[in-house]
Amino acid sequence: MHQIPSKNILLLNPAKLHQLDFQLKTKARSLGFGRRLYYLEVNPETASALWLKTQNLDSTAISRYAQTGLSHELDFYEAYGEQEGRTFMLPHQIIRKPFQIGDESFNLALILPNAPAHFDICPKLFSIQEIRQHMLRALEPLISLQELGYLHADLKREHFVIYQKWVCLIDFEQVQPINSLNQAMNATPRYMAPELFQGQAKSLQSEVYALGIIFYEWLTGQRLEATDYQDWALLHCQHFKPELPAQYQALQSLLQNMLRKHSQDRLSDFKAVKQALLTEIA
Repeated sequence: MHQIPSKNILLLNPAKLHQLDFQLKTKARSLGFGRRLYYLEVNPETASALWLKTQNLDSTAISRYAQTGLSHELDFYEAYGEQEGRTFMLPHQIIRKPFQIGDESFNLALILPNAPAHFDICPKLFSIQEIRQHMLRALEPLISLQELGYLHADLKREHFVIYQKWVCLIDFEQVQPINSLNQAMNATPRYMAPELFQGQAKSLQSEVYALGIIFYEWLTGQRLEATDYQDWALLHCQHFKPELPAQYQALQSLLQNMLRKHSQDRLSDFKAVKQALLTEIA
């Protein structure tokens, strides 16, 4: 298994964070949850850009839930981030002590290097073989996570990033053991497999479906559209029939097998997706 450089290379001093020129980049909806996402264009320690994700100390129920998610993510980084060969994580720094940015106080944070999105390139610029390689690279961190016994459980296009030529995953707030029976409705409707709308727990098959949606939107250059949760349910459970443009017909069978309505008919896990990519696309 290939190895990424040391995972703990950022090392900012929490007591001096208030002196740095952080820019608030939080989405408006997340501000209400107490979430804060800051961007630092130049890290004085490494002369490169970084992101700091934190949660304010508001005691409302919503922000307590959000703080639990961030704390869960930090626990996961601490448990697995330093193990040999863990290639699905970015280098990171974890803070679990009081600090300030601007006039707000915090007590936990995750700091990550700035990393470009893996799926931000246009597939029209590449041959079908180059596209296959791009998709195979996205599978590697998912297979590593699967072998560890976990589901990411919140796969989105923007959660795949490139660091020093490796593809890594970000945002582990919902990560869970593969055999978890957690049925919490905390998935993003755009990427939800039909069975999740019926109250079933997330599984490797529902993760394969989410990745299928990511592949589909990337290849077609079109985002699925729905007006509300019920509309998303109807789309995924009944109406959605993936059809790729003519130049990508070699991938049509793969996408169909990732996006089957019934989980038992889908490719079973990420290793099966990789095998299909390697064997079906000559």
